[in-house]
Amino acid sequence: MDYELLKFFWWLLIGGLLIGFALLEGLDLGARVLTPFMAAQSAAISQQTRPFNWPQHITLFWLLALCSAIVVIWPSLGLLPCVGGGLMGVLLLLRQSNGSSLRPFGAWSALVIGLIPAALIGVVLGNLFLGLPFSRCALAASQFHGTFSGLFRPFALLLGVISLSMFCQLGATWVMLRGSNALRKVSRRIAWRAGVVFLVCFTAAALWLAADIRGYRLAASVHSHTLCSPGQSVVLPGNAGWQGNFSAWPLACLAPLLALSGTVQSLYSIVRGRAGMAVVGSGLTIVMMLCSIGVALFPFIIPSSVQLSASLTVWNAASGEKTLGLMLILASVLMPMLLAYTVGAGLRDRNRPIQSSPKCKISQRIQERQQRLASPAIHGDHRIA
Repeated sequence: MDYELLKFFWWLLIGGLLIGFALLEGLDLGARVLTPFMAAQSAAISQQTRPFNWPQHITLFWLLALCSAIVVIWPSLGLLPCVGGGLMGVLLLLRQSNGSSLRPFGAWSALVIGLIPAALIGVVLGNLFLGLPFSRCALAASQFHGTFSGLFRPFALLLGVISLSMFCQLGATWVMLRGSNALRKVSRRIAWRAGVVFLVCFTAAALWLAADIRGYRLAASVHSHTLCSPGQSVVLPGNAGWQGNFSAWPLACLAPLLALSGTVQSLYSIVRGRAGMAVVGSGLTIVMMLCSIGVALFPFIIPSSVQLSASLTVWNAASGEKTLGLMLILASVLMPMLLAYTVGAGLRDRNRPIQSSPKCKISQRIQERQQRLASPAIHGDHRIA
């Protein structure tokens, strides 16, 4: 296979891994963040600890596969994927502890900490549109010129809200599909509000991009067939709002339109009470949203806002041809196994009934016993009267 085709194919494959992780993130958020919070806020649904028994480690497997592929395929990114993936993994482990480690801080604190991974995904993608302040010297050593607080710029925070809303919508619609009647009523309201927030913020972000965000375009790039060659690119400003690829490929405009259509279809299904179609619409929103971002940024991976020629692209940040070829063979074996295991786990737990937690069962038995002990006394009082 041609070297340039290998680079493009791996860009597609890493995008597929990101989409798979994002979909599982939405399901995991609904199962282990929204449901415990709803149960803590309402005594009527306190016995429902989860809407379904999704294996906790599958999301971590997809995160590990995504970070490993990025590290090997795009080594010019350095330790950035390891640090980001490690932080995301810690937050997911805190979430998947069923809130036991966060319970002393209260339900609201557990909710906020559980929602951080979904929001961070959007913040990272927002910074890619804005560009990161880094440069490279002649020896290809990168230097960061910004601050940590500078990563939380208004546009990046807006994309964080978009990311959080679309993940909450998918999680809430999944609770509608798999939860009890009491859970469905509360999750329907959450899914509706999340969908409305997504529509408003998505429209605002699109207008902001077109009006004020400076995009880049790759004018020329030196393609190395042996080693990575970051910094050997000619990058020019002028791609206003990152709309150049959509103008060059008109069919790509379907991606953002389908993202909006998925949310509208999900909202309609929520009103009609069709939980299955609401889940499909929410999942379509996430897939098309990530595809829109990928098409807009291509071929850039991490644009530089201070040294344009240092921007990392699909063409100058990839590993050697042999590495890409060997990794493709390995991925052709492992990726179907991971996908089959994920689908199998979902089908295995599809018809498993919702179970109450042991603490809820004990409290229910105590209440029944107290009622039995109190009933003779009540009858006795009537006889005395």
